[in-house]
Amino acid sequence: MLVSMIVRNIALIEHLEISFHAGMHVLSGETGAGKSILVDSINLVLGERADRGLIRSGCDHASVEALMDVSRCPSVLELLSQQQLEAEGGLMSIRREISTEGRNLCRVCGVIVPLAFLKQVTERLVDVHGQHDHQSLLNEKNHLAFLDAFGDADFASLKDEVASAYGQWRRCSAAYAALRRENAKRAERQAYLETRVRDLDEAAISVGEADSLSAEAARFAGAEKIDRAVRAAYGLVSGSEESALDKLRLAGEDMRRICAYDERFAALADRLDGAFYEVEELGRALRDILEAQNYDAERDEAVRERLDLIRRLERRYGAPADELAALHERLRAELEHLDGLDSALKRAEAEYRQKLRVYRDAAARLTQQRTELARSLESAMERELADLGMASTRFQCVFQTPAPEKRAVPTAEGDDQVCFYISPNPGEPLKPLDRTASGGELSRLMLAMKAVGAEHGGIPTMIFDEIDTGISGHIAAVVARKMAAIARYHQVLCVTHLAQIAAMADTQYVVKKQVVGERTFTTAQELDPEGRVEEVARLIGVTDSRQQSGLDHARNLLVESRRWKTQAEA
Repeated sequence: MLVSMIVRNIALIEHLEISFHAGMHVLSGETGAGKSILVDSINLVLGERADRGLIRSGCDHASVEALMDVSRCPSVLELLSQQQLEAEGGLMSIRREISTEGRNLCRVCGVIVPLAFLKQVTERLVDVHGQHDHQSLLNEKNHLAFLDAFGDADFASLKDEVASAYGQWRRCSAAYAALRRENAKRAERQAYLETRVRDLDEAAISVGEADSLSAEAARFAGAEKIDRAVRAAYGLVSGSEESALDKLRLAGEDMRRICAYDERFAALADRLDGAFYEVEELGRALRDILEAQNYDAERDEAVRERLDLIRRLERRYGAPADELAALHERLRAELEHLDGLDSALKRAEAEYRQKLRVYRDAAARLTQQRTELARSLESAMERELADLGMASTRFQCVFQTPAPEKRAVPTAEGDDQVCFYISPNPGEPLKPLDRTASGGELSRLMLAMKAVGAEHGGIPTMIFDEIDTGISGHIAAVVARKMAAIARYHQVLCVTHLAQIAAMADTQYVVKKQVVGERTFTTAQELDPEGRVEEVARLIGVTDSRQQSGLDHARNLLVESRRWKTQAEA
């Protein structure tokens, strides 16, 4: 339960500390005194939207800190344990800080946590019902959740089973739908794949082949130039009839024939012979090089053609050569998959139908339990509404069924659509709430639901912000008793303007607004017995503390409230 709260710099509140207890609490005070500011502060520390407009004028930051007893909330203790947080002595601190600069800090047990985690914790602890929240009853989309809230643990377990079956069916449905879409385009895709698989089959490119061919082509490119140059040089030196070697031999022979005429010709003949032998040696060297060459022109051409094919395929498929082999395998696998799509479709359809049967079975059992739960809720609601001055009201949970030509679409909540109908007056037909209920009736309907659900456990602390809208007279006393009955199982905090409800409280606070200097301050004070008499009297309409009859009436209200609670507890 909520143990205490400290509010700093929120609207008209500069600093406020307030302690809470078990049972029913009431906040009362003049209109505009700041009761709603306290509710806003509670909402803020619970993780609701941080409005910087809440920060007190002239301040740059504000904060709300709450201390909560979670010793009997195992789900909350488990959440804290998961985050390695510890509620010492079963007490958990929560702090929310906001600033004009947009800073928003949340702390749980003194540790900064995400806002989502704060809300995950507090939604298990406190239920705030604002003065306009009963309007949620007018939205049919909320009615199924209202009904399910009254189910027991077995009902909750069945809901989980339905949600699980729905999740499995949805996954199978998505897979089956994807296969059907794929099948619709199968022929076109198969033709596309067959062309590409055939291209890659014919190419039969292996990983690393392109690099190997490129290296070989580079070697061939150098070998061709060498071969051409050496062959040309050899031809000029000694490999033809007009070679340098033949010409040197002829020149030497010519000089030998005229040696007798002059010594110089003999010397020239010797030199020509020497040149001849030198060139002859060069020719042999060039011949040896040619004989050692292994250049294969046919292989060179084959390598060039293969590389050209690989480059064309790389451009066509937008992938490097080494990835073409993997692409080939993927395309072939997809083609095989398409070839076997009929079998896959049959398997997917069978699984889809099997999961749908499982879901329908669980959903049918959930509908049956919901129907039984609805009958119990209807009886309990009519009893509560009778106590709240709506004795002739009929309340019914109407299960809406789809048209015969339409099959209910599976949902995580089952196949049911529920709408609350009422007939407030005898002789009138049942009609949806949004076409029948007035503001006061909606307030009493919501309170009746809270009263019916009180014994089912649920949220430990319930806050009602002026739920008494549209209620007065005798019904106000009945509403007060309903709240007191709820407070037997939950901690209840109620903001009210009705004396009957204030008198029923176990603890009462008065919220006041005062001006000090040029600033306005809101304060909240826990009242002692005499203070409660004066505040209840003010709610009745007593404006003068000397108006004894009004004070006596207030005392009687308080005495009667205590007597009723004593009898109810017995």
